[in-house]
Amino acid sequence: MLAVLLALNPITIYISPNGRDANPGTSRAPIQTFSRLQARLKEIPTGAQRPEIVVRLRGTFRIDQTIDLGPEASGVRFVGPATISGAKELTGWRPTKFNGRDVWATEVPTGWNFRQLFVGKSEVRAPRTRLPKTGFLELAGFASESDAKAGWDSGQDAARFKPGDLKANWRNLGDVELVAHHLWVTSRLPLASVDESSNLVKFTKRSVFKLTNDYNPGASAYVVENVAEALDTPGQWYPDRASSTLYYLPKPGERPEGFVALASQLPVLLKVRGAKNVTFENLRFAHSEYTLPDGKSGDIQAAFGVPGAVQFADCEAAALKRCQINGIGNYGVEILGASRNCRIERSRLTDLGAGGVKLGDGTLGTVVTDNVIEGGGRLFAAGEGVWAGLSGDNRIIHNRIRDFFYTGISMGWDWGFKDTAAKNNEIAFNDIRDIGQGQLSDMGGIYVLGKQPGSSIYNNRIDNVQARGYGGWGVYLDEGSTGWTVENNVVTNTKTGGFHIHYGGNNLIRNNIFAFAKREGQLIRQRDDQQGPIQFERNLVVVGPGDAPIVVGNWLKRAVSMTGMFYAAPATDLPFGDDGTGRFVSVKLTKDGLPPKNSEVFRLGFRPIDLRSVGPRR
Repeated sequence: MLAVLLALNPITIYISPNGRDANPGTSRAPIQTFSRLQARLKEIPTGAQRPEIVVRLRGTFRIDQTIDLGPEASGVRFVGPATISGAKELTGWRPTKFNGRDVWATEVPTGWNFRQLFVGKSEVRAPRTRLPKTGFLELAGFASESDAKAGWDSGQDAARFKPGDLKANWRNLGDVELVAHHLWVTSRLPLASVDESSNLVKFTKRSVFKLTNDYNPGASAYVVENVAEALDTPGQWYPDRASSTLYYLPKPGERPEGFVALASQLPVLLKVRGAKNVTFENLRFAHSEYTLPDGKSGDIQAAFGVPGAVQFADCEAAALKRCQINGIGNYGVEILGASRNCRIERSRLTDLGAGGVKLGDGTLGTVVTDNVIEGGGRLFAAGEGVWAGLSGDNRIIHNRIRDFFYTGISMGWDWGFKDTAAKNNEIAFNDIRDIGQGQLSDMGGIYVLGKQPGSSIYNNRIDNVQARGYGGWGVYLDEGSTGWTVENNVVTNTKTGGFHIHYGGNNLIRNNIFAFAKREGQLIRQRDDQQGPIQFERNLVVVGPGDAPIVVGNWLKRAVSMTGMFYAAPATDLPFGDDGTGRFVSVKLTKDGLPPKNSEVFRLGFRPIDLRSVGPRR
């Protein structure tokens, strides 16, 4: 009889950091801890007899261990407003001197190591000390002849620096970190020693790849972080682990009385395992911290080894709705294992240590829709707006993705023609801008890999993709990309091609606008390892003054067809690969990257592209 009554009556449980676990969990007498909440949920029958369950969270929960929920969360709606924070509050600031400057200090627990600090009522991310203050230094070369001759994918544990750039007498030298930006990765390299007589620096870890600036002899760019002697700019901080003291150089107008800073050592705030139909709404997740494992300086691409602050593992129909994830040291959300049909929607993921959303190998049917994903790569520069591995039936639609140092959206994780779980993926109506920002190379606004039959990229707006060296592309079909339809996209202001294909097969590129690539070419094809044709139909290619030419690369006619193309370019001959049906036109694009409504290209057959619903819908 009890089970029948429960099934007939919805259950609401209230939880608050100001509650008590002995309470009944009502609005006036909430429970306090997630362990007690979990126990309550396990007491409620599952299956067809389980009633509707709503957990209402109120307040700010400062947690020191991951909230780890299992099948008992099935069918539960977790509803805010509330904040789940992995941070500890650091108070008790006192005026003192450091480096001859007036600073504040407070004690931290012995051995506590963190790279992020959020200060003040607005919880602004305060910068660690770094050199140089802006821009980058460059290594002078390699530590040995064998390092210089090594392949691009060989890491190094030493390098040469330019005189004066590094100092042997820096305080707490082992806490200083050299952050190298090379190829498409970042290596975080703690210093082991600095020899100023030979200009040789040694690291406690090996770099991910060769410490070179792209595929050329030049050594990589870098910064050094956590230098005690560089604490000279208001708003910066330095943790002196030897004395368990944190120093902060205040900004004008700040006062130590009541000043609060937040720091964390918790990488995962929430993990849900094996639950069905679980939903999290109107919650904020903040202040996670992720540290690379011993011996590892980074990942081979996309910072894919960095976990999500919120994780759904082996879940079915889990959802994150109207939530905020910000001020974190890793990816925002991660879908793992055999998860199916999960959703991340109408949420804001900002100020991210790595990227926004990760879809792991084997996951299926995730929908990432109507989100704002901005401000990534703050600790791990290769983090992406949305990263998907060998995962299929996904829809990445109507998102705004901006301010990343590597790729906006990537899909697939196989460099070749193997059959994998990646298929029937859809990337559409996304607004992707300000990607790369001169930090790394070999990136795209949208980047795909491997065979993905039945997949499509359409009605996306991509603008301003800027690489450090090579490869600031708009739509990038990398190795083995096969089975894609790329249609009705508008791509402008890339460093290199608006469209680039490495090699692949059976791809259709139709009715897109590719405009104003500055270097190499507007359309680029790298290799002839085709397994099926690549067809260009009815695309508009626009070349402005000083821009790159229409095509460059390996354009063998036996693998490429270009039909009904439109070229707004200062040229008189059709580019190599065109079947003779291409036309030179006169068109000046609007600020949205579109031709005016009365443009001749529409009379000649180019079809209007609707960008009105690009980005998040209201």
